Amino acid sequence: MMSKNFQGIYLPLMTPFHEDGSLALDKLANMMDYQINKGVAGFYVGGSSGEGFLLSEAERAEVIKVAAEVNQQRVGMIAHVGVISTDLTAQLADVAVKAGYDAISATPPFYYAFSQEEIHQHYVYLAEQCPLPLLLYNIPGTTGISFNVEQLLSLMEHPRIIGLKHTTTDMFLVEQLRQRSEDAVIFHGEDSMLSAGLFYGANGGIGSTYNIMSASYIKLYEHAQRGEMDEALKLQHQVNHVTDAILKIGLFQSLKYLMQLRGVDYGVCRKPFLSLTKEKKQALEQLMDNNACLN
Repeated sequence: MMSKNFQGIYLPLMTPFHEDGSLALDKLANMMDYQINKGVAGFYVGGSSGEGFLLSEAERAEVIKVAAEVNQQRVGMIAHVGVISTDLTAQLADVAVKAGYDAISATPPFYYAFSQEEIHQHYVYLAEQCPLPLLLYNIPGTTGISFNVEQLLSLMEHPRIIGLKHTTTDMFLVEQLRQRSEDAVIFHGEDSMLSAGLFYGANGGIGSTYNIMSASYIKLYEHAQRGEMDEALKLQHQVNHVTDAILKIGLFQSLKYLMQLRGVDYGVCRKPFLSLTKEKKQALEQLMDNNACLN
């Protein structure tokens, strides 16, 4: 198993854009420095929070490279390289290898109704082509593909496939995988249920709202590691209150605006995401004023 050091709170790095939709990667240094100073264990680059599927392959490669240059090996780095095409996924993985990443991750090939065997061979090919550890990405809400424990264990027979990022409320899968594999690396990706994921055996978490509440999530993780369930749940309720509010406004736009209010410029989102209205910005300002976990 190639699972060393894959634990704790990994922050899904958001991609900053200018108002015209072009990349604003000069902002990454301040963004990443801020979160490293908060104590995150690493970054997950190019995923959903990074608007990865709104980027061209060339842009995704550029984000992967620039983020690694900014990090300078200070914390862990996982590159999301998932594309529907197997060959394009492998090409992005090669960018991550050359940039010095610790691991890669990839959504399954979706849109077309690929068979289980086709998905299996997609991942095995990727693991054969790329020397880095590979985390599967289970996010059925966007891909329409749900892994079961037998599929996961079968894939993890390959020595480079070490586990998964699990973004769903299915706690039974987490529990079953942990019971049958002590070595599996499980990053829980459902922000609102991080405490549950940790108690069921996840090694850590990767979630969008960590961007605005990384300190609270780190404390939650530490409480869970010490078995302090009551304290972890107390923090979970606090962050969930904020999460519930921003989901009603617009997740990624809210995260970037709240960081702007903190003095850290995250840029804006790329179309088709809409800009925040004046009323929504005012609601977020009030949310920040009234929630300690946002300060």
